[in-house]
Order: sequence, then C-alpha cells, then structure tokens
Amino acid sequence: MQIRKFALAAVTAALATFGASSHAVLVGAGGTNPLNFSWNFNTGTSILDGVGTMTISGFNSSTLSVTISLTNNASIGGQGGERLTSFGFGIDPNATSVGFSDASDGGMTSAVLGQNFPGIQGIDICAIGGSTCAGGGNGGIFAGTSDTFTILLGGNWGSSVNIDPIGIKYQTGYGSFEFTTSSSSSSSSGGTSGQIPEPASSALAGLGLGLLGLGFYRRRKTTAAA
Repeated sequence: MQIRKFALAAVTAALATFGASSHAVLVGAGGTNPLNFSWNFNTGTSILDGVGTMTISGFNSSTLSVTISLTNNASIGGQGGERLTSFGFGIDPNATSVGFSDASDGGMTSAVLGQNFPGIQGIDICAIGGSTCAGGGNGGIFAGTSDTFTILLGGNWGSSVNIDPIGIKYQTGYGSFEFTTSSSSSSSSGGTSGQIPEPASSALAGLGLGLLGLGFYRRRKTTAAA
C-alpha cells in the first residue's frame, strides 16, 4: 500500500510538471509583440540556458515575417561547446511554406516546415544550425554567442497567431538535449519567462509507473499463493 501511494504521488507530480510546461501565447499586431522567452535546462553536467525574442510582422497578408534573436548563455568552457543546433515553434494557423533569411554569420543557416522536432510534438517550424532539425554537423549557435535571423511563412494570416510550443535542441560533448520553454508575452521594455521542466520529471514519472507495476505484481502473487 505504501509503495502504491508513493507511485501515485510520483506520477501525479510528474504529470503536473508536464502539463504546466507549455501554453499557447497569442501574438498580434496590436500587442504581445515581440514575444520574449528564456530557457534554463539542467543536464546534470551543465546548465543550458539562454534568452530569445520573436518579432512578428506581416499580419493580414499572405506572408508572415518572424525575426528571431537567440543568445546561448551556456557555459563557454563546457564539453563540446554546448551548441544550440535547432530552434522550433508551433504556430496556428498553419503555415503553407517557409523561407529563411540571414547573413552568412554562422548560427542558424536554414529553416524547414513540418520536419519532426526530436522528442517534442506540435512544432511546425524548425530553424537549423546543423544538418537537419534533429541535429548533426558542427554548426549552431555556440556558447556565449548570439544569432538573429528571419523566417518567412506563407499562409492566410489574420491579425494574430498562436505560438506554442517553443522547442530548443542542444548538442554537447556528453549528449544531446531537447526541451520546451513556456513563453510569456511581454512589451519591448522587458518581460518574463516560463519555467523549463527538469529532466528529473521524466525520471520521476518512470519511477512512479515502475512502482505501480511492482505493487500490482505483488498483489497478484499474494492472491495466487492464497
């Protein structure tokens, strides 16, 4: 009984964390623009953190212009450079085409539409610094550097769009990490940011489910013995 109670508590806590990790943000011509966000992810070896903005224009037209600035504040001295290799976001209504514009300054080099962002559902647009949205190659935004680029989205755009979720992918010398940030709207003079779910959340969920299974097995074994 004690194992079952702990397992249920673990699963509930983990699901609560996942449920709070992301929410849609309405970005429109009349406000909530630019959209500021940040991330802070503890890998257990280092902290992957940074800040970003999305400035959207072209409402009520067939081409939406999304100018994105990303700053990778991860430790410069970390293993493998802590490269931010992919940045993605979901958008509603959906885009029908994607274009990419940036100076030849490294960082993000292209963007794709509809390519799966590794480990995160609901992302429609992916800006790439490596070979694909899933990573690869040696590019990206290195620790201690920034990049600003523009993504052009074809579609039938009204006066606002919903942005959700926002995804970040890092490649490091000790593995790759993908996570979402809960973005919060702000004015151009400042802003707030959401929380990043810690990796421990998934471990907590797994532990809880495992303990539930163990409790079920023990109950079946006791019943059979009786």
